[in-house]
Amino acid sequence: MNQSLGVLRLARGVVALALASVASGCSSTGADRTAATPAQAASVASESVKWECPAGYEVKEGLNVDFPHKGMKRAFIVYPAKNVSGPAPVWVPMTGSVESTNDNLTVARSGANSLLADHGYTVIAPVRACANQDPNIRGQVCNGPGSNGWNWNPWFEGRAAGPSGERWKNDEGPDSSFLVAMVQCVGTKYKLDGRRLFLGGISSGGTMTNRALLFRSDFWAGGLPISGEWYVTKDDGTPLSFDDARAAVAAAPTKIHQGRVGPYPLPAKVGPMIVMTVWGGENDLWNCTRPDGTRFLCSDYRPTTQAGSNFFSAQPNVVHVACSSTHGHMWPQLKTQEFNRWALDTLASYPKGSDPRSFKLTPPPEGYQCHVGAFTGLY
Repeated sequence: MNQSLGVLRLARGVVALALASVASGCSSTGADRTAATPAQAASVASESVKWECPAGYEVKEGLNVDFPHKGMKRAFIVYPAKNVSGPAPVWVPMTGSVESTNDNLTVARSGANSLLADHGYTVIAPVRACANQDPNIRGQVCNGPGSNGWNWNPWFEGRAAGPSGERWKNDEGPDSSFLVAMVQCVGTKYKLDGRRLFLGGISSGGTMTNRALLFRSDFWAGGLPISGEWYVTKDDGTPLSFDDARAAVAAAPTKIHQGRVGPYPLPAKVGPMIVMTVWGGENDLWNCTRPDGTRFLCSDYRPTTQAGSNFFSAQPNVVHVACSSTHGHMWPQLKTQEFNRWALDTLASYPKGSDPRSFKLTPPPEGYQCHVGAFTGLY
């Protein structure tokens, strides 16, 4: 076992301090700060993940296909952790719109996330439904507007602004539940640490991370949303135009903004987690293409990362780390593998249910600025 994971294993005895439950009904001005009772903390500490697969399904190393979930056949790729004794922490990386699952796993500029298996993490990479179980599909059918009430196509990560999106206001959707079911099934084959289940992604994958954490904080120990959307709305959940959403955050940069990424209203309380939100700097922008071929700015990740960090950092059960760099709208490019290892070790140093007062942030690799709390100085 490598030294960093050996240190992480020592943290298993940390006592849980908060409920792992999601409540509803918050205002847009803050979070419920009621502390967990000792009995509730003991309950969280004693809970364990139920490892189970759909009837007859057997997990294997590498590509797994035809995983049945909510009427669809889904696929995922497994890289078992290496050189680890005992249950391994889990990393679930997600690509965005234009790069394939295999790019995200094996290509350096796309993250090469499979290398984290060499660092002691079991890597479980879901394939987007739009890719029809093909981990090599890049943009093509996965890059564009969504359908059936979803805003964007790569992942089922944010409800559409019109009436069709109403059905997803308080329904996590098929991707959030698939990610949970996928990990539970992999745990029947490989020993996984139920207190160190982490997911993350870039762009739409970062948005999907935000959604999963908002809906399933009972399951995930934390996540790494990189340039993820929040789809900021009015306080009553009414959609805002792109320009109006940007203006709303700029006018109130410390406010907890409602968003179409999660339930409406946002949960008053989420379970204990650690969340590291990453902004790519001034060039963290995304351009869309009109039918006539002209390009226009359709996403700005300054306000969306600000909004996400405001919500998570206001939660008493959540440690939030705000990170920024200069890589633009892509997987962090400066010392990528050093950043990946640092980020995952930071997440894994805080197993689910840990005391927020126990968390210590170590310095990030050169080229990154990180601190505990919400983003500051962006406006």
